[in-house]
Amino acid sequence: MSLFPTILTALAPPFLLILLGHALKRLRVLHPAHVPILNGLVINVTLPALVVLGLLRAPALSPHLALLPPAMIAAEIAVMGLAFGAGKLLRLPAPLLGAVLMTGVFGNTGFIGYPLTLALLPKQFPATIILDQFGMTVPMYLAAALLGAKFGGAGGGREAIGRFLRSPIFLSAVVGLTLRQIPMPPNLAALPILREMGAALLKCLEYLGQGTTPLVLLALGVALRPGAVRGRTAPLLVACGCKLLLCPVIFWGVCRLLGVGGEVRMDGVLEAAMPTAVMASVLSGQNDLEGDFAVGVVFVSTVLSAITVPLLLTLLR
Repeated sequence: MSLFPTILTALAPPFLLILLGHALKRLRVLHPAHVPILNGLVINVTLPALVVLGLLRAPALSPHLALLPPAMIAAEIAVMGLAFGAGKLLRLPAPLLGAVLMTGVFGNTGFIGYPLTLALLPKQFPATIILDQFGMTVPMYLAAALLGAKFGGAGGGREAIGRFLRSPIFLSAVVGLTLRQIPMPPNLAALPILREMGAALLKCLEYLGQGTTPLVLLALGVALRPGAVRGRTAPLLVACGCKLLLCPVIFWGVCRLLGVGGEVRMDGVLEAAMPTAVMASVLSGQNDLEGDFAVGVVFVSTVLSAITVPLLLTLLR
């Protein structure tokens, strides 16, 4: 079976859940007011559990994993520069330009990238966690603060950065990496009660982590607003083109220069090819950028990624 239908098969369940969430909104079973609750459960409970579990169960981490976040950041800086140039040529208003920079650079490496990695490259899940946290999420929060101050008239970015450093998702990555480095004394590891307690804790984390994918995709389906980009075709094309095409291609090139190959590079390309992050739209709104436009880019880029992700992974193997 070729890679293209394999990726489409892996993408089908997430998109069906997104469509289900949208249908439930139309049927008034779920409402936009439910989105913060669903996202809160994911951000504060289920996703941190999945992160800790993935790091604890991961095999030995490859030294190449340390190169992935710098490679992603280099690609983000390059793409942001290109998007900025395109926005200036289009003479976009400052808040709209800031939203284009946010949505054209930062992808859904967590909410959609995690389940796709588990479906396509499960052995590389630790790489996805590290790339998501340190190559995507940290730069996204920092960029949101800086872009908000520059283009949106928002205040300083210390509060936004501080919120991220205190967030359960970031702290869970730190906890998972720290626990991997703490050796368990053999005499304690042999105690039956400790083994049983550890197994119960891991099972609890597994149950919680399994809720991440359905919850976030249903919430995404409820939150999507296709009409938010009506009349803004040019900035929409810039944002989607940068996020879905330029970012993964540039990341692939940076990885080749750094000597990163194999499944590690392929997983990185997968994450770089993800559609616009939901949090990019949330942060755009919070930092006085064009939040409604950003939500529309999330919708359009998510739909288009069903074509671009398998195509790019086929071409950039």
